[in-house]
This record gives sequence, structure tokens and C-alpha cells, in this order.
Amino acid sequence: MCSCNLYFNDELVMEDVIIVEKEGDKVIAIDIFGEKKEFVGDIVKVDLNNNKIFIRG
Repeated sequence: MCSCNLYFNDELVMEDVIIVEKEGDKVIAIDIFGEKKEFVGDIVKVDLNNNKIFIRG
């Protein structure tokens, strides 16, 4: 299984993220435990080599 760390405005806000969805102006992220968080912003970078996702809002 591949999971990523999620950064919002360069700050680590979630670990072990397995699902990321864009809905309107929001980015919804869900981790391996089913915890769901919503962020207002855009996905600016997905770095699978280093398991990082970056959002700016």
C-alpha cells in the first residue's frame, strides 16, 4: 500500500493519506484510518517518489 504525507501551505497536516479528491474549491483527504479532512485550496504538487502531496489555499 502506498500512503502519503499531506502538506497545506508547507505545513504537515496529515500522514498516511490514501485518498485525495478535488471537489469544487475544496480538497478532501482521507487517511488509512478513515479520518477525513477538508481544505480550501488547490493541489499544487504530488511527489510520489517522496510520498508527499502539497496543497495551497
